[in-house]
Amino acid sequence: MKRTYTAVAAAAIAAIVLAFLPAEGAAALEAPVAVRPTWGVLVESLLNPANASAIPSPSLNFNFGCGVIMPFEAGSRFSFEPSADIYYYNAEWRNGQALPTDESFSSAFVLGLLLDAPVVYSLSSGRNFTFGFGAGLCVDVRVAFTTDPANAGNTPLMNGYFWDQARFITPSTLIRGEYALTDRVSFGFTGRVLWPIYNLWTGEGFGFFDQGMYLIDLTIRYRLGGGKGAGAAVPPDETPAPPDAAPPAGVQPGAPASN
Repeated sequence: MKRTYTAVAAAAIAAIVLAFLPAEGAAALEAPVAVRPTWGVLVESLLNPANASAIPSPSLNFNFGCGVIMPFEAGSRFSFEPSADIYYYNAEWRNGQALPTDESFSSAFVLGLLLDAPVVYSLSSGRNFTFGFGAGLCVDVRVAFTTDPANAGNTPLMNGYFWDQARFITPSTLIRGEYALTDRVSFGFTGRVLWPIYNLWTGEGFGFFDQGMYLIDLTIRYRLGGGKGAGAAVPPDETPAPPDAAPPAGVQPGAPASN
């Protein structure tokens, strides 16, 4: 039954993501027009009361990554912006859960990779400010490595927990603000939420937001290419000089005009 719930939930998430795609541009993505490196903090909410005395909540970790920007068509406000973020933390196996913890309690080091695939709607405010709003689907790939040989038997339990009952599937939403420093470079911040939808069917009973992830990132957007266009620096406005007027009939070019 739980596998059925997982399949239904995955299909529902896919349908939600497809609903965000504009029909006129969904079939023809443009080539990447910009890249966006990110650095930030990742906060994870831990709501199991049995762990409150030993594990701080929320858990604070660091992440870094990069994404690309692909408009659906030239001039479109919609874009597909896949990204990859690496994060890491110390973990322990406690009360049937693999959870972030202080290094003094940990038995494993967890390396995570967030593969996010949002569709973003962007709009401009004034000449230099740009805001974006997006939603998509994120895959959370986590692998635990043993750091305490005395508790090495917990590492397979952690790795199994990460993949059991589709805990690696999380819908994502984002909001972003950026300021254009130059024609090519923009600076800004992005806030993202990874929704732990698997809590709807895992039956752990600690609330929907248990192990939810919240990211606040510093972003730098760098436009690619040359010349005018969505992903290129706009060159200075240069108006070409008009061509010389054609000479009167019967007069050779360069010949002096008659009085």
